[in-house]
Order: sequence, then structure tokens, then C-alpha cells
Amino acid sequence: MPDTTLIAPGSAPDMPLDKPALANDLRLACQRIARRVRFESTSELPPHLFSVLARVHRVGPQTPTQLAECDRVSTPSMTRTLNALCERGLVEKQPHPSDGRQVLISPTDAGTAVVQETIAHRDLWMLAHIDSLGAEDLELLRKAADLLLEVSHA
Repeated sequence: MPDTTLIAPGSAPDMPLDKPALANDLRLACQRIARRVRFESTSELPPHLFSVLARVHRVGPQTPTQLAECDRVSTPSMTRTLNALCERGLVEKQPHPSDGRQVLISPTDAGTAVVQETIAHRDLWMLAHIDSLGAEDLELLRKAADLLLEVSHA
């Protein structure tokens, strides 16, 4: 059972922090925000296709197998996703420089534009939702974002 003996900031010393409840609340908040942001898009691209396109844009050329491993899906499933992105002209397949059996997936200029526009639109959505907060709350969100990024890389 996880330790729940930490004291919540601003609470009496005899009031332990309920870590399981905190974990649940954090998970719910992150899921809700992720869902809202995911659907704030300027493109017609479904979220699962955008996710793969954004990864290729961010990380650079990758094989379908590498992309499948990142998304924890089968290679045939990723191949279908990549074919859909190719058909839309958002990624291109190039021969692997050292393995003739493989291809590398790279974003096209159109794919890069979709990623940049979508991220900008999503960031504007988030900005609109935090813009009215005071300096103290914004600093708290900055710290929370840093902690959540750290947790997400653990």
C-alpha cells in the first residue's frame, strides 16, 4: 500500500495527504485536459493520426517498427496508420540508408505545416483558459507542469 503520511500544504500536521485520491484526481485532470486539447484542432486529421505525425515531426525519420514500439501497437497496425498519412500527403517513405528491407518515415512540408498549425491552435486554446489567472496561480501551474513532465518521463 502506498505511503499516505505526507502532509498537505496548508493543512494541519495531523491531516495526512491521501495519495491514492491525489493520484486519481491527477489522472482524471490530465485525461480531461488531454482529451479537450486533442480535439482542439484546425485540421481534419483524427487524433491517432496526428499523434504519429507529430512524433515523426518531433523526433525525425523513423521506421514503422520504431513508431509501432513508441505507440505500443503492432507493426501492421502502424503500417495502416502510416499508409493513411501517406495517402494524405503528410508523410513520405524513404529507403533506409543501411537496411534495404526497411523504410524511414519523414514528414512532408504539408505534414510539418499541419503539426505546426495544430500545436499553435492547441496552445492558443490553453492560453485562453489560463489567461485570466493571477501571477500566483500561474507560478503554481508552472511548477505543476514541470512536475507532471518529470512524472511523465519516469
